[in-house]
Amino acid sequence: MLVTTLLVLLAITILGVASINTSVVESKIARTEKEVRETFYLSEGAAMECIQRLIGTDPVDKNEQFPFWIHSKREATGLGVNFRYPKDWDVDGKGADNGLISPMGNETYMAAVEWGVATGGSLVQTGSRLYQNRAYGLCTRYDINSVIEIGYYMRY
Repeated sequence: MLVTTLLVLLAITILGVASINTSVVESKIARTEKEVRETFYLSEGAAMECIQRLIGTDPVDKNEQFPFWIHSKREATGLGVNFRYPKDWDVDGKGADNGLISPMGNETYMAAVEWGVATGGSLVQTGSRLYQNRAYGLCTRYDINSVIEIGYYMRY
């Protein structure tokens, strides 16, 4: 009888330890998912802020006189910068930065690349050309690098 009771207690203890371990793992998974989601939404917000700033930029500035955070495709490829890769971003505030700190937070950044005249965009004779732009948002919070790229068409 005593041996049976001890075996039952051992089984219950093993189940308890296993459920505690499962709870700890599930908590880590939930925290990681929350952090990944947060960095995704912050980088998306930075990209949307980039688009708003593109809209608000004077059209004269967009004709080959870009602010430092807007790049022509030729300039970006010539410098070997691909904003899809977080290591290519230079946003430390020292030297020639290629991105801008976003108002979303200190760990969020934005940059834009004018990709060129959109297909068929130069065929319109009555208005300005249609340009394809790409807005990028980067969030480096929690040591997670989340990059968002949004395509945007603008006439200027």
